[in-house]
Amino acid sequence: MRFQSLIVLVLIFAGALSLPADAARYPVGEKLEYRAYALGFIPIGDVWVDISTGVYNSVPTYQFNGRCLGDYKIYVADVRLTSHIDAQTDRSVYHYIEQYGTERRGRRLVFDWNKNQVDYIRREKDGSYAFRRSTPVTPDVFDVFASGLQARHHFSTDIGTTNDVKLIEKDRVYHLKCTAVEEKYIDIPEVGVFKAARVTFQAVNLSKDEIFKGLLDLDKDIELWIDTSTKTPLVFITSVPFGFVRPKVSVVLKKWHTIPGFEPVLYSRDVIKAQAKK
Repeated sequence: MRFQSLIVLVLIFAGALSLPADAARYPVGEKLEYRAYALGFIPIGDVWVDISTGVYNSVPTYQFNGRCLGDYKIYVADVRLTSHIDAQTDRSVYHYIEQYGTERRGRRLVFDWNKNQVDYIRREKDGSYAFRRSTPVTPDVFDVFASGLQARHHFSTDIGTTNDVKLIEKDRVYHLKCTAVEEKYIDIPEVGVFKAARVTFQAVNLSKDEIFKGLLDLDKDIELWIDTSTKTPLVFITSVPFGFVRPKVSVVLKKWHTIPGFEPVLYSRDVIKAQAKK
């Protein structure tokens, strides 16, 4: 179901909150809530993201959690993601995605930095989890959720600036060029007015005949707007295949529980009026 892929991608970017270089300053306790719409106005799901602390294999971690609940009446998807980043090394150590509802799916990525590899484990039809394969990685590769956070160490929203992001999805490592190409003010109802940048994505490590369809096989024309002050996603739009049609699906920030020291810069609605006159 392609909606699962959309939600996973939204969770990836929604998890990408502002990230200072000092890991001790992660905005633990920050929470985001988004709503997904088909055709711009039909509600089809909700997304929640938060940051907490955790432990994986006795190693203290920062834990990034995401959940989406999409209810189509005839198809229900409850997708849950968690990524653990080593609190000392800032490297990915564990990532999982579990889907409940009409279909039951799951997969896990286990990072072994002694061997510089990632083990891909998938849920089988009988409910068991089986090792599929290992992929060699370098220290600058993160799982898809954590990659967004790590990119914020150096992510620039200056128009024309390109940022490098390397992530692993299942057993495939993607090297992405992320470029800010446009800037405007966006009014998010009940949240505030933000200065936003639109970011585009290009995979640079594809084979000669391979076509990059966008992250997680979604439409290649992903439209993502992020807050320029915190790099937090505000609006995400793409086309999602549903049978023979590809309706536009948008995901919009609905609520933002901020943490002191990590608040975004908000603007008066007068900037929206001035923008409309240009």
